[in-house]
Amino acid sequence: MKRHAPHLRQALADSLALALRLDEPGFSLQEFEYLQGWQRKRLERSYDKLISQERYSAAGEFFLAELYGGLHFRERDQEMERVLPVMIRMLRDDMIRVLAEAFELQSLSLDFDMRMTAALIEAGWDELDTARYGEIYRATGRPAERARQIELIGRLGMELNELVHHRLVLWLIRTLRGPARAAGFGLLQSFLEQGLNAFQRMGDGTVFIETIWNSEREIMQRLFAGSEDPFTS
Repeated sequence: MKRHAPHLRQALADSLALALRLDEPGFSLQEFEYLQGWQRKRLERSYDKLISQERYSAAGEFFLAELYGGLHFRERDQEMERVLPVMIRMLRDDMIRVLAEAFELQSLSLDFDMRMTAALIEAGWDELDTARYGEIYRATGRPAERARQIELIGRLGMELNELVHHRLVLWLIRTLRGPARAAGFGLLQSFLEQGLNAFQRMGDGTVFIETIWNSEREIMQRLFAGSEDPFTS
């Protein structure tokens, strides 16, 4: 029994359950996607100098696409559910831990975005600016879970940074490319390969990871404190 397998199963189940709520009558996908787009643009502005560097560009694109990449995650998660027993059997336990934390992060982010969408609609706003974003951020509260969300971002980055230096890990993922796509798991395979390739291109990605990790912690604190300019250091 792999030690982190239960964590992965639960995190994936949570993500799939949240995805079903997106299809419930009355849930506004338009506002949800608007919120995610606003947050993606904010991240692009906050880390423009970092991700514009050639060394970090691929990791930056992966970071933005996987955190706020639209609704494509649902098909990928369904693929993951079907192949989960095989993944748990074949992958090392440290890789299973990384996947579990990735799905936990996705679930936390999705849950917050859904709650913030509800707060946006309740406020009757068609558009967001920094002040309005801060209001709905504070309205959804849950500082401990926000801190966990940012902790997972940093931990995942460091774990991926470590994994890409193991040739066996890279060989295994690339070896699975053909069978995975033939079996209908192309999105999942691409997710794993793109993440590892992006981090491999950085070499040592510690600066990239710590810059985002530390900055997002400070931004969270300023948002909860009601700062008028929380996104500027």
